Amino acid sequence: MRAFLALPIPDETVDALLRLQSAIPFGKPVPEENLHLTLAFLDDAPEDALEDLHDLLTGLRWPPVEIRFTGLDSFTEMERGLIFAAVDRSDALQGLHDRLASLCRSAGLDLPRRRFRPHVTLMRANRRPEGRTRDRLAAALGPVADLPGFTARAVTLYRSTLTPRGALHEALASYPLTG
Repeated sequence: MRAFLALPIPDETVDALLRLQSAIPFGKPVPEENLHLTLAFLDDAPEDALEDLHDLLTGLRWPPVEIRFTGLDSFTEMERGLIFAAVDRSDALQGLHDRLASLCRSAGLDLPRRRFRPHVTLMRANRRPEGRTRDRLAAALGPVADLPGFTARAVTLYRSTLTPRGALHEALASYPLTG
């Protein structure tokens, strides 16, 4: 099953992200219901490993984490463009990410060992921006967005199903961050 662990985003912050999306002159908006902050992408994970992970996550002890946005940014992934709201990689958030990665490995899931770059994807495009589009996009990305931060109080395990219209995310379980 294609799955990932993420922080759900509260409605007030989602509303601000949607307003920001509407001002970005490039790409296709990520649907409101798909806005999240990924902590660990599990790819196509065996269901028995996900069950083991669920058991481990039910014992997770971690305090709530303050999430602060640092602005807008973009990167290119295999010739595709992504525009995202960058998130401060605080010690608390990095620690939560590392703890979840450790639990995933304990459940038998092999995660790629790449640098954690916390963000909320806002727009996707099938090509890189070029010329005037790139210039307009650079102007839109320049100022730091005034996005309200939030306190993450739970980690959610999502199933992700790919369809011709895009990915559909379904929350499977939620694990409170209570310390």
